[in-house]
Amino acid sequence: MALYLREAGPADGPCIVFLHGLWLSSVMWQPQIERLSREYHCLAPDLPEHGKSTDIGLLTLENTSRVLARLIREQTPHGRAHIVGLSLGGSVALGLLRDVPDVIYHMMVSGTAARLGPVIAALSKLGKPLLRILKRAPLISFGLRQSRIPQPYLRVLLEDVRHLKPEAIIHFADALVKMEVPRGIQTPVLVTFGQKEILMTMVNQAARSLSRTLPAKAVMAPGVGHLWNLEAPDLFTDTVRAWMTDQPLPRELVVYE
Repeated sequence: MALYLREAGPADGPCIVFLHGLWLSSVMWQPQIERLSREYHCLAPDLPEHGKSTDIGLLTLENTSRVLARLIREQTPHGRAHIVGLSLGGSVALGLLRDVPDVIYHMMVSGTAARLGPVIAALSKLGKPLLRILKRAPLISFGLRQSRIPQPYLRVLLEDVRHLKPEAIIHFADALVKMEVPRGIQTPVLVTFGQKEILMTMVNQAARSLSRTLPAKAVMAPGVGHLWNLEAPDLFTDTVRAWMTDQPLPRELVVYE
């Protein structure tokens, strides 16, 4: 299984792998690639059942971990990379951390959790009724239009939504409800979320729980929502750069103890 790969930057430079959100694709990382590709080797794959990897196989955490580990080993001089994942991509990143931790230098995840218990289980059980709802792409498009995402990036995301594969959320839910949080790790992990996440209370609690279990540092980005890499691309990119280089995080971020 070979993932479609968006690539930029010097091949011999330090590598960052960007993992996108549910129903989106590697194009959501364009702001970060624009800002980081002079100094970093940026790799942004389309995950299974998404983007240009739509037909390569089902989305499971196990097979995706194997494919990502092989990609990192083949594309980097030392077989290791920094990992950035948002939403679905954050869960995939945690799966990679659990399954193949030796390919990771630093990790940053946003708006995600390893397990959301009853909520994800309910999604999995809904099955076909849920698919009928999710096939209404205009509803998702409307939600995106209400965000603060700049128009150039919003147009690209709306194109992604036109090609969404609703079955992916069922496969994702089936995998996520069974996932165990990685424990006893040494990898530096930063857990982030936007202040205006739709499920703010749930995501807040999930971030706190995740930071204690790993353990990891947790921060909130003020005034932004779920896709804050697009709403506040400079702040998100500065956070990535600081975390990957062990530098102080931007002062705008709110640290959670």
